[in-house]
Amino acid sequence: MKYLVTGAAGFIGSNLSARLANSGHEVVGLDNFSPYYSPKFKELRVANILKPHGIAVERIDLSDISSVVKIVREFKPNMIIHLAAQPGVRTPLGKSYEYIQNNLVAFANVLQTAVEESVSDFLYASSSSVYGNSTEPVYKEDNLSIRPISIYGATKLANEILAPAFITGSNTRARGMRFFTVYGPWGRPDMAYFRIIDSILNGSKFNKFGGGEVKRDFTYVDDITETIQSLSNELLTRPVGFSDVVNIGGGRPHSLNDLIDEISKQLGSTPSILETLSNPNDVSYTCADVSKLNDLTKAIPLIDLETGVRNTINWARKDEIKELLNEWITSTY
Repeated sequence: MKYLVTGAAGFIGSNLSARLANSGHEVVGLDNFSPYYSPKFKELRVANILKPHGIAVERIDLSDISSVVKIVREFKPNMIIHLAAQPGVRTPLGKSYEYIQNNLVAFANVLQTAVEESVSDFLYASSSSVYGNSTEPVYKEDNLSIRPISIYGATKLANEILAPAFITGSNTRARGMRFFTVYGPWGRPDMAYFRIIDSILNGSKFNKFGGGEVKRDFTYVDDITETIQSLSNELLTRPVGFSDVVNIGGGRPHSLNDLIDEISKQLGSTPSILETLSNPNDVSYTCADVSKLNDLTKAIPLIDLETGVRNTINWARKDEIKELLNEWITSTY
């Protein structure tokens, strides 16, 4: 099959593209190399993860629909996996337009093009952030009372509302994937685990928001990419015009304090912590209900936090990575 992957220089996008190519598929990647964090870091992902598989990444602004149409018509993909977005919940209010431009305008352009060019399948990244501070013990896809508390979460929920409206009566199928706190080697430098590891290895300060009781359903990147591939295969069995949303998480939340303890145990030291107030855009708890995922794929993410952290530390300890960790972290706005 021919896959078009947006956000291919990103954390999930690069790992997914490599997995698809390794499975024998033809992959073309798109990315705008946004400066939200170091574009040089993204270029290193391309060099280390994508180029060994012969995957080309085209620099493109998805908010320009003519550019999107051009690449889709030239490549003629069977499936588009749309992962490009402005990530994170702490982007300053003065830059909130980037959420609108990259998460709404770009999303609509890619989806509209998929429908108009009769691309049969369209998968897209959503987020556990759509649930906001849900009071449910586990987060279920069919919960209709969810209320995002961040602009990022609101744009992701808007994507989920737009998708079925766009594809009704079309020849395209769509599936949204609600990711739960993805981590691992080559991950995003704005994430807590990345900063904790750097604090211990390089002596930087780790800004700890609140008391560390917030819990996240940490999901290792290899579990995420394997699950995306399984969900894309399952989507092929659905009738045209079909649309749904699926949680991708392990259903095993850990607190920030648990994360600090695990990383500290494995590195034999503790981070230098600077305690700050909780961020109002951070939800207090996430936990995926994975029953639908299990029904669709007969599997759920299984890599535990200890193993995932060990793999990430082994990557971060490499001399050529360790010396750049703090540069990547400070590049994030």
